[in-house]
Amino acid sequence: MEIRLFVGVAVLLSSTVLARSLPILAATPAPKGYLDASKIAQAPFDPKDATGALQAAMKSGARKIWVPNMGTPWLINTVWLASNQDILFEKGVVIESKPGSGFHEDGQLFKGASLQNVTLQGYGATLKMRRDLFASGKPYQLSEHRHAIVIYASKNVKIRGLTIKDAGGDGIMIGGMTHSSYNKGVLIKDVLITNAYRNAISVISAEDLTVDNAVLINTNGTSPQEGIDFEPDHEKQRIVNFTVRNCVIMNNKRLGISFPVSGLLTATKRERGIPITGVIENCTIYNNGYHAWGGGVNKEWGDGLFMKWHLDGVKVRNNLFVNNAGAGFLVDGYGIGRLQKADFCAFWGNKQGDVAGQAGLGKGCVTDANPIFVSTDPAAPLFMHLSPKTSQRITTGSSTGSYIGARPVAAKGKK
Repeated sequence: MEIRLFVGVAVLLSSTVLARSLPILAATPAPKGYLDASKIAQAPFDPKDATGALQAAMKSGARKIWVPNMGTPWLINTVWLASNQDILFEKGVVIESKPGSGFHEDGQLFKGASLQNVTLQGYGATLKMRRDLFASGKPYQLSEHRHAIVIYASKNVKIRGLTIKDAGGDGIMIGGMTHSSYNKGVLIKDVLITNAYRNAISVISAEDLTVDNAVLINTNGTSPQEGIDFEPDHEKQRIVNFTVRNCVIMNNKRLGISFPVSGLLTATKRERGIPITGVIENCTIYNNGYHAWGGGVNKEWGDGLFMKWHLDGVKVRNNLFVNNAGAGFLVDGYGIGRLQKADFCAFWGNKQGDVAGQAGLGKGCVTDANPIFVSTDPAAPLFMHLSPKTSQRITTGSSTGSYIGARPVAAKGKK
């Protein structure tokens, strides 16, 4: 009886050890033509530290990388991106910052410099950082540079479909690297960035940047605490031919969109480098200067759109500015004698005025109609869609005769 018991225990223990040693296998095979990042021979997926597996995939030279849902997060330290790769994240994948020394002082989830032709696509996938650990004190040091994704001096980079949560710095940073370098042809589309510590998106130096259909919400922690911050550091950097469209920018602790562009402009000489050019269109800029989880009101900095100087080459049209704690649109023009105008925009409930400073109302603006939203809950199917009860001055008031703002009018019956 004792021998049988001993043998049974031994078999049980050996089975447990074997089960623990077996690799976790992806439930979904890689699409044809893709390299499965969980099955690199020299660096298979490890649920305790998946950095090696992802980094090996990036270094493999494969043009297409598949990151499957392993049923458990990919815990990683910084992974460096490589040129000429399409990275496809399966729906349900979670890429998470690994607790430990990799993020004690700094660290990003994905980092790239001097890249070209890179796509990160993950509809239904999540990049998640551990703000709770970063704020816990030693051994974690205070830092505002723990970004989820940072790109420097790169060309033709596309980021699509990702949810980015709890970044320890920016959700996405489009950096400068040097005083004269810049990114060209960056697309950020269909992303949700929430609860970033510094900014949802920071733009230091870029040409032909497009931010399309992004939801940038709940930024809070350390300044600037914005949805999008265009902030070049040096006059040789650039903000040229950008587009921000169809975006919902809300509940950020300070500003919705900001241009503190002192690095390129002065009050006397104004533009020292290449003129800033771009368009902000069909966005809903709502409830900035507050924070969804409390923390008071910041009327001084709670503007929907803030420009440090009058920017002749930036067009503002077809946007909703609603319930911001500061002004809807503020230009700090420093005595420049003409106004920066918004066209075909609607303003409602902004606590420090619809427009302020050197910002003015242009063609087709609406200031006396309340935009009614079906839901302000990001999880709702009709999040920030206009209710059919909204005035036609808004639902048909854009420069093209369509709706003003980021989301169309909900069909009747779907209110």
